[in-house]
Amino acid sequence: MDLNKIFIKDKQLKKDDVNLYLHLIAHEIRSPLVSIQGYTSLLQEKYLENLPPDGRDYLMRIASNLERAETLLTDITQLAKVAIVESNFQKIAVKKLVETALEPHWFRIKKLQLKINVAEEMPELYCDVRAMNIVFSNIIGNAVKYSRDKRVGKIDIGYIGDEIFHKFFIKDDGVGFKASDRNKVFLLFSRLRNKKNVSGSGLGLSIVKQIIEGHGGEIWVESRKNRGSKFFFTLPKNSPA
Repeated sequence: MDLNKIFIKDKQLKKDDVNLYLHLIAHEIRSPLVSIQGYTSLLQEKYLENLPPDGRDYLMRIASNLERAETLLTDITQLAKVAIVESNFQKIAVKKLVETALEPHWFRIKKLQLKINVAEEMPELYCDVRAMNIVFSNIIGNAVKYSRDKRVGKIDIGYIGDEIFHKFFIKDDGVGFKASDRNKVFLLFSRLRNKKNVSGSGLGLSIVKQIIEGHGGEIWVESRKNRGSKFFFTLPKNSPA
């Protein structure tokens, strides 16, 4: 089953069916996963020092892969909840969305000494606030995640208001990716692996794309390898999708 093709189709019933399956699958997998994580933690706490070097390495690899599985399940659950309904729309200041999105990343931002620049002028949006929080959190989180470890970087969060649509951009000077891959980043389960030791499910930007398009907007990206990335997205000014 090609989920990318299913989600492109504008058929709410089919999408609801797929979302229900995703939710049920994630729920069924999470229960044994939690148990495995618990026993792995106990092994690490009680017996890690007693294991030979190879044994410690194997156990750490198990823990790392369990963390990746947990990330995937979280994103699948998030994907299953994506359904833009106008009755959920309300007004919110974009600066509030940005503040909420930045909050879980402050520790890493400070550790990497990243400079965060947020445009002075930001509008209010009429949107599904929960879904729009996912948009800003995912794109900003990616900018932090793919920053360069050995240099002081910056992230610009900007707004261009002199167009028919609201137009936002989030720009970083991180590792970037090849220009030819700019469409791949929005596909389900697509990961470019352009930076080592970075975990992810390949679902985040696909979810973002669905939310933006569900609001009647568009999203695209410009990037070059080792030159950073700049994500743009538009949203209607006057009415929801």
